[in-house]
Amino acid sequence: MKKPVTKVILGIFLILIIGLFIRPQKVIYEAKISGKVIDENGIPIKNASVSRIEEKRWKNKKWGYEEHSEYKSQTVKTDQNVNFFLDQKSRIDWFHTPLDLPFAWCYADFEVSKEGYKTYKTKFDDYKSYRKEGCYACEEIEFKPKITLKKNSR
Repeated sequence: MKKPVTKVILGIFLILIIGLFIRPQKVIYEAKISGKVIDENGIPIKNASVSRIEEKRWKNKKWGYEEHSEYKSQTVKTDQNVNFFLDQKSRIDWFHTPLDLPFAWCYADFEVSKEGYKTYKTKFDDYKSYRKEGCYACEEIEFKPKITLKKNSR
């Protein structure tokens, strides 16, 4: 008689633990990125490509470990005024811990390239820790970098 009761209690406990970690309600926002691109002499660079870099993760089925790679999820060109703008993006995060909820880690990875210049890849690892009702991660956060490209020495 004790074994079925123990199994039921253990099953309920397991469901509660899983419920803490796997929920589709959490939305992760990628920050807005807007800025300018210039060369080393301060001259504006028109039509430079600016790409948001994101990370894709998957499990290696043969060996069982997690792999990841970077990919360009958005690409824009600088306009006549050498400005660029990458919109805020969002995605649903299915796996997270209760510790994620009150904090926001905000970052933006992107690269800037133009023929005749060295590609500039930057990572902002700025941590924003705030709690705002109904907001997660980088919602309403915007990075405004001024990127300087160096000419190729060829």
